Amino acid sequence: MSLAEYLMRQRRWVAIGIGVAAAAALIIGARPAPLRLARVTHVSNSTPPVASIALRYARGARPRVAVLDVIGAQGATGSASIPGDQEFVEVPLAGNPGRPYRIDATLAYRVGGSLLVRKATFADPG
Repeated sequence: MSLAEYLMRQRRWVAIGIGVAAAAALIIGARPAPLRLARVTHVSNSTPPVASIALRYARGARPRVAVLDVIGAQGATGSASIPGDQEFVEVPLAGNPGRPYRIDATLAYRVGGSLLVRKATFADPG
């Protein structure tokens, strides 16, 4: 094998390696990031009461939009639609606030040009 053939073969393997690494990065980046945590951190005493909610996502592509529904044990309810890159939201509540709270999250992702909707429920231990 001549030096030119050897270098050509090495270039081919390097190109294949770069292609495989790029494909793996695209697959990992296109995977939807699941919502790992949604928690009511504080409820204000204002009128109307406002629930502060912290969100935490796993690795992957963030949702385009997230819809959060908050339901309290004493009948308080509230809802908010936020961009997927937001990790904190304040939701006004209607009704009597009281722990424990349940958060129902609906997440809308755009993966490969198609819409993917996932739902998650988080319960506050009280």
